[in-house]
Amino acid sequence: MIDTFVQTHKYKLFSVGAIATFMATLDGSILNVALPTIADYFHISVDVVAWVVLAYSLTLISLMLVFSAWTGKKGYFFAYRFSYVFFILGSLICAFSSSIYLLIFGRVVEAVGTAMFAAIGPGMVTYVFPENERGKGMGLIVMMVSAGFMVGPPLGGFLLHLWSWQLIFMINIPIGFVGLYMTYKYFRKVLSPLSKGKLKWKSPVTFSLALVTLILALSLINDYSLVNWKIIGLGILSLLAFSVFLKYEINIDTAIIGFQIFKNKQFTVSILTMLLRFIATSGIFILIPFYLERIKHFGPEQVGLFLIILPILMFIFAPVSGRISDKIGYRFLTSLGMIILIAGLFLLTRLEVTTGSGYIILALVVVGMGTGIFNTPNSSALMGSVQVDQRAATSGILGTTRNIGISIGVALATSLFAFYQNRLAFLNDSNEIFLISYHKVIFISMMFAIVALPFCLTRENKLVSKE
Repeated sequence: MIDTFVQTHKYKLFSVGAIATFMATLDGSILNVALPTIADYFHISVDVVAWVVLAYSLTLISLMLVFSAWTGKKGYFFAYRFSYVFFILGSLICAFSSSIYLLIFGRVVEAVGTAMFAAIGPGMVTYVFPENERGKGMGLIVMMVSAGFMVGPPLGGFLLHLWSWQLIFMINIPIGFVGLYMTYKYFRKVLSPLSKGKLKWKSPVTFSLALVTLILALSLINDYSLVNWKIIGLGILSLLAFSVFLKYEINIDTAIIGFQIFKNKQFTVSILTMLLRFIATSGIFILIPFYLERIKHFGPEQVGLFLIILPILMFIFAPVSGRISDKIGYRFLTSLGMIILIAGLFLLTRLEVTTGSGYIILALVVVGMGTGIFNTPNSSALMGSVQVDQRAATSGILGTTRNIGISIGVALATSLFAFYQNRLAFLNDSNEIFLISYHKVIFISMMFAIVALPFCLTRENKLVSKE
C-alpha cells in the first residue's frame, strides 16, 4: 500500500526535497557574498549586479504557479527529475560565464529548476508527514534552508579567498547529482496523488505576467522618472494581466485555487505576512555585504562569517518554533517573531563607519532570531488551512509569495539605494553617501515589518484540520 510505503520511508523521501532546498539556498547565500566581487570583476554598479538576483527571482515567480499545477498532473518523481537536471545545467552555464549577460542567463536556467523545487517542496512535506507532525516537517525543511544559508557564506568567502567566483557554482554539480540519484531511488516508487482534469495554465500565466511586469517597473525607478513611458507601459501591462487573472480566478473552470480561499483568514493572513516579511528583509542580504566590504573594509571570508549569523539563528529557532506551534497554535509565535525582527531591523538602521563588530553581530542575531521564530508557524498555518486537493497549488502559492517578496524587496532596495546615491552625489564623500542611502532603505524595509505585525496579532490561533 502506497501510504504505508510513504510513512515507512518518509525521511528518505523528505531527504530528496531537503537536498534540493539545501542546494538552492547554498547557491543563493554564496552568491550574496560574491556580489561585490562579481560587480568589481565585470566593472558594474550595485543596481546592475542586482540583476543576477532579480533575473533568478523573476524566473521563479513566472514559473512556480504553472509548475505547481503541472506537478499536480505529473507527480513528484517527474518534478524532482526535471528540477535537478535544470539546476545542474544552469550551474554549469554560470560557472563558465564570460560576461554578466551569460551569468544572468545561467541564473535564469538555474531558476527554472529551482522554481519546480520551490513549487513542490511544502506540498511534498505535507504529503510525507501526517497532520500531527506538519509543524515538525516544516521545521525540518526550514532547517535545510538555514543549513544552506549557514554553509554558503563561509564557504563562499573561503572559495573567493582562494580562487575565483566561478567556483561557487561548480559545487552545485556534485550535490545535484546526489539528489538526482536519490530521486530515482525513492520517488520512482511513489505514486504521487495526481489532480484530475485539464491543466489550468491560463490563471498562473497571467498572474506571473502581472508580477514580472510590476517588478520590472520597480527596478527601473532609478533609471527613469515615474512618468516615463517605459514605467507607465509596464504598469498598464501589469494591471491588464492582473485583470485577466481575476477573470480566470472567478471562473471555477479556470481558477487554480479560487478566490473563495481568501475567505479563509488563516490562509490570507499567512500569505500577507509572509510577503511583507520577505520584502522587509530582502534588502539586507543585498546591502549588508556591500556595507561590510566597502565601509568596514572586510574581506570576503570575513563577510561570510557575518552573513552566517542569520541562518544559524534560523536553524536553531525554526524547528523549535515549528514543534511548539503544533501544540499552542500560531498567533503568539508569529507575533513574537515579527516584533523581534522589527527590533533587529531598527538596530541595522544605526550602522555607521565606526560601528564595532559586536554591534553588527548583535543586530544580525536579533534579525535571525525573529525570522526563525516567525517562519515555521506561519508556513505551517498556511499549508494546514487548505484542503488536501489544494495543497499542490498552495505549495506553489507559498513559494511564489516568498519570491514575490524577495523580488520586490531586492528591486525596491537596490533601486532606492541607487536613487538616493545619485541624489546625494553632491556630498563628495562616498562613505557618507553610502550610509545615508543605506539608512533610508533599511528604514523603509522596517516599515513593511511594522505593517505585518497587526495581522500577526489578530490572526486565528486554532489548529485547522483539513485532512
